[in-house]
This record gives sequence, structure tokens and C-alpha cells, in this order.
Amino acid sequence: MSGVFLFKRDELNYSGYCMSFVIPKSPDGLTVRIDQLWNGERCPDDRLWAKITLTRTKKGLDITVSSPMLHEQRVPETPIGSRVDGLWGFDVVELFLVGPGHQYIELELGAGGHWLLLGFDRIRHRCNEFERFEPLLKYEKTTMKTWQSRITLPWSVIPENTRAMNAFAIMAGQFLALSPVPGEEPDFHQPDYYPPVRSLDVP
Repeated sequence: MSGVFLFKRDELNYSGYCMSFVIPKSPDGLTVRIDQLWNGERCPDDRLWAKITLTRTKKGLDITVSSPMLHEQRVPETPIGSRVDGLWGFDVVELFLVGPGHQYIELELGAGGHWLLLGFDRIRHRCNEFERFEPLLKYEKTTMKTWQSRITLPWSVIPENTRAMNAFAIMAGQFLALSPVPGEEPDFHQPDYYPPVRSLDVP
């Protein structure tokens, strides 16, 4: 099972069709590729892409991100493994998981091995900075000229009854999206336009 379904999105006029995700339990996983602009247009720089693999485990949601190393890569000048507020100002891959209403979390994994986790109780209103969260983050640069980060989010930080998700990437001055969002400028905080998730629970 690929874990990705397509269906007609009648209730929203923006994209016409969108994806629906099923995240398998270990050892299987759902892998998605981010390679289009935030509005669904083709990215003019074919070097740019990111992949995210999601797997449900008993400990939590296992997340692996990979993306190409770029000579103009923008990373913070802080130790690998550090929490960096404002990480979205650097090259980063972002995952949003949405619960009931507009409750959601945002996970950011940077190209230099940094991370940021934020919780929201309504759109753009932070309710949890997760400043005491100490994740086990595994970061490496591979021989294929890519970087990779892996992290497990415990079920206690995943929104209950997760209903939607989306993923984005910022690199080389471009804003990419797994599933496009509307607007004249890139705005990732639009959970009403994210594809639905089916049965994200403890395996």
C-alpha cells in the first residue's frame, strides 16, 4: 500500500483534487516528495526537492527528512542538534500536523542539523514552544550529496485525532509545498487547505 489516495475535493475550489494520506506502522512507511512551488507551479530550479518518510511506531511518529546539499545552503551558526527559533529563515523542511479545529504542530528540520517544534491552538497563535523538549535527532550528510535528519515525535506531542497534514521546504530562495496552498504570497499556515490524514494513531 502506498499510503496515498486521490479523491474529488468538492468542498474547496482551490485545487479541485488533493491527496489523502495513510501513515503505515513500522516497518513500513509513507514517503512523499516536495518538488513544486507553494502555489502548485513548477519549480524553476530542478535541483530543489525534499523527501519525508513517516512511520508509526509504539514510541511515536518516526520522521525522516532528506534534501540536497547546496553550495549556497543557509544554516544557523549554532551546534548541530540545537533548537533554533526562527529556523524558517534558513534552509528547512517543515511538517504540519493538524488536530481538531485549528490545533496543530509545526516541526522544522534544518539543512544544518537543527530543529524547531511549535504548537498552535489557532492559526499562527503559539500555545507551546516545546523549549524543554529534548529530541533524539540523527543528522548526517550522505555520499549522495544530500543531508538527512531523523527524529521521533512522541505520541504525547502529536495532536489527538489528527485530521490533516502538509509539508513544505524553503531553500535557495524558493518556497515549495507537498500540497499547494492559495494566496498571492506563500503562507504555510492554512490548515483548512491541507490534505486529510486517515487513522494516525498508536500502532
